[in-house]
Amino acid sequence: MTKRAPAKPETNPKKKSSSGARSAEDKRVKHDWSAIRREYIRGDDTVTLASLAATPGYPSERQLERRSSAEDWPDLRLQMRREVDGKLRALDLDMKTEVRRRQLKVGTALITLGVRAMAHQDPEKMDTLDMSRVIKIGGELERKALGMDELNINFGRIKSPDDLDKFSEEELWRIAGMLPPDEDDDEEF
Repeated sequence: MTKRAPAKPETNPKKKSSSGARSAEDKRVKHDWSAIRREYIRGDDTVTLASLAATPGYPSERQLERRSSAEDWPDLRLQMRREVDGKLRALDLDMKTEVRRRQLKVGTALITLGVRAMAHQDPEKMDTLDMSRVIKIGGELERKALGMDELNINFGRIKSPDDLDKFSEEELWRIAGMLPPDEDDDEEF
């Protein structure tokens, strides 16, 4: 009796069965888990495990679920979002602080300019309305930069102290109420 050589295994790749089971070759595919995890953690709400699994070359949804659960991807995503939100808020605060600082400088400069103009001009040639507008704008910028309430006084009707006599007592109290209190106002009461 002659011994026969054992049959050679088929060299043709196996076709996937209709049951959905993966072949041994499919199970050995190496995935870049670091990149997949990063994509999930940095992604918006549309990046889900299901959407990642639908991407060609990515692991199955079940594999993603196991890895996500083991490494707590949802918690890492939440931490990432909190860090980004915190950094954006800090950047916004820095920007607002810089704008307030500039507004304060400009406001102070305008007030100084208006006061100097009033002090050094010949009263007969002086346009007090323009100077008072410069001072008003400077004061509004200063107040805004310091987070104080806006001061709304219509200087158009007040061109000299004599013009105050034209206002009713109610209007004078309203104007006085818009002015910031002096530090020693409380002592008078």
